[in-house]
Amino acid sequence: MTDEPARILSPEAQGEALGRVIETVDDLTRREVSSVVIFDLDGTLLDNRPRTYYIMREAAELLDDTPQLRAAMTRVLDLDTIHYSLEETLRGMGVDDESEHVLVIEEWKKRFFTDRYQRFDVPHAGARRFVDAVHRAGATVIYLTGRDRERMLVGMIDSLRQYGFPVGIVGTMTITKADMNQDDETFKKETLDYLKRLGTVVATFENEPGNANLLQAQFPAADNFLLATQHSPGAAVPHDGLVHIRDFQY
Repeated sequence: MTDEPARILSPEAQGEALGRVIETVDDLTRREVSSVVIFDLDGTLLDNRPRTYYIMREAAELLDDTPQLRAAMTRVLDLDTIHYSLEETLRGMGVDDESEHVLVIEEWKKRFFTDRYQRFDVPHAGARRFVDAVHRAGATVIYLTGRDRERMLVGMIDSLRQYGFPVGIVGTMTITKADMNQDDETFKKETLDYLKRLGTVVATFENEPGNANLLQAQFPAADNFLLATQHSPGAAVPHDGLVHIRDFQY
């Protein structure tokens, strides 16, 4: 989790905070003022743990030298057993053979950052409904993601479309990395000056504390939300003023 539970809004307070975003967008639209809402994807709108699960299952079927993984995959696995770190995930499943770790991680790297496997991602609770409401209220919805254009753009659009997110239509924009090797935080920092020119940024949504801090610094007048999902190991300490939420239910 991103944070201790005490900092996460109650369901009632979360609903009020998300409702205010929609109301603010609607008010700006009525006054003919352009508005923008920025969403990260992985760990924010979408849960990519099922992607990792299916890759592990496929690896267990294809690789001969992974008896511990094959045994683990015969058990019912809860998504909470899948962590940001694949090594931590494997150990938690009882796969402690380092040679199996090497094989599985190699297969994971071949598959995770591709168009094909993004279809296994699932939206976090309330995500599609909230994004749709923001879009209908008149905001330009920005999907700002660290996924790269070359390997992942097609699968990303298909994934968003299959769950009914507004995408590829007026009032939406999808921004990906041109270079897959670029650091996520650097990529997002370089993009923000452009986003400022599109209109009033009403809200931003991130699961990585470092990125959320960056968005808050760039858009201090916005409501900057931090999703209490998974984040990278050794993540930055979230700044005061971020709004901590579990999901998008309102």
